[in-house]
Amino acid sequence: MNILKRPMFWSAFVCSISAVLSLFVIPLSYVVICISIIILISFAILYKKYQYIVVALAIVLFATSLITEFTKIDRLKQINGEKITGCFLVTDEPIVQDSFNIVTLKEVECTYIPSNVKLLLFDYNKTSLKMGDVVNATLKLSAVTKSSKYRISNYSDGVYATANAVKLKKTGDCNLFYKTAGRIRIFVKDKVSSLFKGDVAGLLVALTIGDKTLLSDNFALNIKTTGISHVVVVSGMHLAIIMTAIFAFLDRLFYNKYIRCLISIISVILICAVCGFTMSIIRAGVMFIVAGLASIFSRENDSLSSLLTAVTLVLISMPFAIFNLSFQLSVFSTLAIIWVVPFYSKLIKERFNVRFKILKVLIDTFLCSVFAIIFTLPVIIKTFGFVSIVAPITNLVISYPVMFALIFNIAALLISLIPIIKLLSTAVFFVAGACSRFMVFAVNEIAKLPITVAVLPKNAFWWSIVDIAIVVGFMYIYEFKRKRSDFFANCIRRGFKT
Repeated sequence: MNILKRPMFWSAFVCSISAVLSLFVIPLSYVVICISIIILISFAILYKKYQYIVVALAIVLFATSLITEFTKIDRLKQINGEKITGCFLVTDEPIVQDSFNIVTLKEVECTYIPSNVKLLLFDYNKTSLKMGDVVNATLKLSAVTKSSKYRISNYSDGVYATANAVKLKKTGDCNLFYKTAGRIRIFVKDKVSSLFKGDVAGLLVALTIGDKTLLSDNFALNIKTTGISHVVVVSGMHLAIIMTAIFAFLDRLFYNKYIRCLISIISVILICAVCGFTMSIIRAGVMFIVAGLASIFSRENDSLSSLLTAVTLVLISMPFAIFNLSFQLSVFSTLAIIWVVPFYSKLIKERFNVRFKILKVLIDTFLCSVFAIIFTLPVIIKTFGFVSIVAPITNLVISYPVMFALIFNIAALLISLIPIIKLLSTAVFFVAGACSRFMVFAVNEIAKLPITVAVLPKNAFWWSIVDIAIVVGFMYIYEFKRKRSDFFANCIRRGFKT
């Protein structure tokens, strides 16, 4: 699949580059945007490729969003250090620390700050709050400035200011959507932790809703050193399994494609909320929505185009999401799996004449792990400074247990809600627990190996870029040679016929 022929590649590329530049040289980012728009519109008119006008419009929307976000940032800087009073919504479960709680708030009604601004609140009174609660609060605001240590991290989550609670009181009202999502999170966590203990419960909860608070520090470290951090980040695989079950249910109830699409979109949004609206699940959710809309317009779904469209839409809504670690890992690993793996999988199977189905599955699983690591290597090196050398083995060992644990855990949770068949959930939970126990055992044992990670020098980042270039370059060179060979073969055949 030639990524350069996908129009949305250029919108994703330009938006990403411009977002990065905007945090360091704002005028240059706007120059890049303007030049890109001019080139795309000129190309569309000259070569009658009118789909590139849509790409240009997407970039215009991104530029508008970028200006809006910087306006919010400037407004918050003007009231830095001041006290503000207003009404706010709790959009996530509070993170409990020793002496304070970290609460994510969203502006509901506050004349002092821009609408829908997201704040990170430090509540030293440790007020009992739940996801979906509406609160009246007096807060002391601290804008995230250029000198802030966590500036890029905060911006990547859409947070432009933090605050300390002066007064905080629940209004008694709640947001039904967020409240429902919060109750589902609590139900999953309580149900699983009542049946299993320790890291077995923690891993099942992390797999299902992305909540890693039940994992022990030692096991969390082992997850990093064995290179399977993506497993406990709810992303495309998790959403695919859940949505497959939902689609199977919808196929039996609705034949109208518009109703099916609407229900699937609502389901995706609710799942994203339950999983905490992390950037990885948002990316996966947007991909599913794009795929669902493709069926409405009777167009074949192209996974690569869906990914590029998802990246563009996410950056339009949150320009600084490009700096989010989970978003970067999710995008690059997905790009490797849907773009690079099919090429090399087909090449190996044809070259070595692989016929056994189980061998084909093992090859695909191994290639997914290897190329996902290669494509995420620059991000991992830049962030952590080391890379797991046992990651391919660990991923190969736990790939199917992860899938079965997730499937059976979700099935058991749903069955436990149905009184007539509630008792069956015990057996289904047992299977999920067995898979989780195996994964905990495998990860802990692999982590005991003498060498699990390699600490890399600073120039390793550039070598990782070269590795990706070699992988992609070989694809294009091979395809070029194959097409040239086919061209000459056709010429020879036509010569013989004449």
